[in-house]
Amino acid sequence: MSLFAGIEKTIERGFRRWTERMFGAADSNQLLLVHRAILEEIETKIQTVARGKRVFPYPRLAVTLASADAGRRAVYQTAFAEEGRLEKDIRDALESARCELPRGFQVEVKTTEVKTVEETGEAGGRAFEIEYSSQSAKLPDPGPAPIARLTIVQGKTEAAEYTLDKARTNLGRLAELTDSEQRVVRRNDVVFEEGGDEANATVSRKHAHIRLADGDYRICDEGSEFGTRVFRDGRTIEVPAGNRRGEKLRAGDEIYLGRARLRFEQ
Repeated sequence: MSLFAGIEKTIERGFRRWTERMFGAADSNQLLLVHRAILEEIETKIQTVARGKRVFPYPRLAVTLASADAGRRAVYQTAFAEEGRLEKDIRDALESARCELPRGFQVEVKTTEVKTVEETGEAGGRAFEIEYSSQSAKLPDPGPAPIARLTIVQGKTEAAEYTLDKARTNLGRLAELTDSEQRVVRRNDVVFEEGGDEANATVSRKHAHIRLADGDYRICDEGSEFGTRVFRDGRTIEVPAGNRRGEKLRAGDEIYLGRARLRFEQ
């Protein structure tokens, strides 16, 4: 069974919807075949080491998409390189397979012209080639990662925007939660006021938290009644209840706590 089986269909649905809007159904079908073949090849490079741990040993990939037609090359560049779309999908697939990515992982997308069958060795030429490098690209030190923030889109809170400058930021309803002896057991940093509006009523008292570690922000659901979801690139990602790993956040993500909604920016 494919390690990507759990998320591959979700990734493909998002990719298909976007490419159909951009290029039409016929081109979308052809692009989806290439997209699927790339993920299938990537999956074969996953290695299992001690105690069943999965790793992807290559910090840098260069994906070259080939076509003799200049218009087709432009379509490839837009479909796979724009906004780092292919890299995002590869990351999502590897992370869903609980595969550890190397530090500095990145994917470069290029195109090339294919002129003759003799040059490729097969009729029409292969649509892509992937180069795997064990060395990360040398990039200038970008300095410390910018501090992220949350903007309230739907629901009522004390502030319209919150800065995520702590190792852990709690989200929920009520400022403080107490035990049977009235001892404070939790304080929420982003509080959706009790009785604020209909969206607030779908936020659990101890709904979720956002954790900052190694420059990454991850959201974790804490067994909320109405669930936590992330909306990204036209698709919805469910955050599993009680899963400590949670979901890695990316700039522009919209977070749903029940019906309350926040935007993550970094």
